[in-house]
Amino acid sequence: MVQSSWKDEVTKPSRFLSVVSFCIGTWLAFVSLVNITFGAFAPGQKIEWLGFIDGSSLSEAYSAHSSISIGLGDVVALLLATILIVVGGRGIESSSGLRAFLYSIAQRPRQMVGSEGQLSLIVANWLVVGGILFYVIWSTINTTWVDPGVYSVSIVMICSGLGIEAMHE
Repeated sequence: MVQSSWKDEVTKPSRFLSVVSFCIGTWLAFVSLVNITFGAFAPGQKIEWLGFIDGSSLSEAYSAHSSISIGLGDVVALLLATILIVVGGRGIESSSGLRAFLYSIAQRPRQMVGSEGQLSLIVANWLVVGGILFYVIWSTINTTWVDPGVYSVSIVMICSGLGIEAMHE
């Protein structure tokens, strides 16, 4: 039996935190690209990430958006998104494999209609996919991608689904 040192245990990446990092990075990259292209704050308004994150007044958190433009805040957001995706991807790769993780995401819609007869997993998958679809559809219809009310509904649905899944395993 091989014993691992405490250093190995402390530095071993957490699969859960790796998945969270990967997903938040992917979301941030998506919203940043929407912000650069169309403006993600409201119709004709772009998020100024640096003002949005540091808690500045609302007038400093957005600006007018008329064409594709990249500011310092967009570069910082895309850089942060890239770091989160890379760190998360490396952690996932070392724990279960990135290919297996991406395959499990692709299989989620199939599991919404049948998961070996386990109703809790079907409900969990509906909550996760429903939360994501709610966010994307609502944001597309209302042309705002940074609405705290929509986040609160989406996050509750997604986390509830993931919690049910975690309890099942």
